Amino acid sequence: MQLEAAHAVEITKLAEYVDRKEDPLIQVVRTHQYNTNSEVLQTTRCLKTEVQKKTRKMKDNIAEKTKERWHGKRMHGQLPRNLDEKLVDIEQSYRWLKSGDIKGETESTIVAAQDQAISTNYFMNKILKQEIESKCRLCKQHEETIDHLTSGCPILAKNENLMRHDKVCTHLHYSICKALGTETTDKWYTHLPKPVCEEGDVTVLWNQVVHTDREVTANRPVIKKHTHTCTRAHTHTHKHR
Repeated sequence: MQLEAAHAVEITKLAEYVDRKEDPLIQVVRTHQYNTNSEVLQTTRCLKTEVQKKTRKMKDNIAEKTKERWHGKRMHGQLPRNLDEKLVDIEQSYRWLKSGDIKGETESTIVAAQDQAISTNYFMNKILKQEIESKCRLCKQHEETIDHLTSGCPILAKNENLMRHDKVCTHLHYSICKALGTETTDKWYTHLPKPVCEEGDVTVLWNQVVHTDREVTANRPVIKKHTHTCTRAHTHTHKHR
């Protein structure tokens, strides 16, 4: 079947090439081809279509089995197992892989992090079986896992994670201001959010304390959008960092 498929593909490609070209000599070949090999070419095209359908089905089966094996892996399968379809838009979550807006090196690093395959102390101790302390090199309190470094380390939370969090919120603030028609910079990453931004009956607050009737620990939303009819807040908590 593979030899037939390869033969069918090459013959069809050659025929399509001859059909496209307007060169006088190619036209002579095309006329001769139609007079002598029309039935052969038609059979070849039908065979190619049939082979493509079977190949697609085979690829789908392989992809499904690969996905099952991925889910079944104790460490690398944590991400797909944790993506609850009721809470997470899986299609949008993986969209960045198809957009092509980042370098291959960056993409591979992110995928490695998602698969828990970065050389953290925990990975080297538990997976590679190296004689090394599995605790975090910064806080010395918790296991140095990917989840800990990205959102749980108290040392990183004060600076690096806070800066990353505020960068994301800056993009959101920029988008809100742009939608309201407020004057903004050309690029979101040069945008500097103002503490208070008003446009018509809408007020957008940045990193301001919100006073409530009952005590709320996380009372300093990064962004608070207020109108006469509703209030929306994006709360700055440890979890979001």
